[in-house]
Amino acid sequence: MADCVICRCEEVVLSDIVQALEDGYSTHREIKLKTRAGMGICQGRTCRPLLDQIITSISNEAMPKRVGLVQNVPIRPITLGDLAKGKVGDHES
Repeated sequence: MADCVICRCEEVVLSDIVQALEDGYSTHREIKLKTRAGMGICQGRTCRPLLDQIITSISNEAMPKRVGLVQNVPIRPITLGDLAKGKVGDHES
């Protein structure tokens, strides 16, 4: 099994997910908290489908729909430069 990157934002590789499953972590939430997969800047939009497939195939059980996983999407994306300047929308803070 190649050790490919599952979560690019947090640099989580397949072996991290497999190890978490072998250590007894079984839900999306547990694996997310253990490995940080899905906690990066994209908030799981990229890696969540991969995590679903991996967890389902290794555990041989259908996963309940997104139990315990919340996707925190920013209200409105801002640049890091604006964030560093304290600029929010059209206002300086």
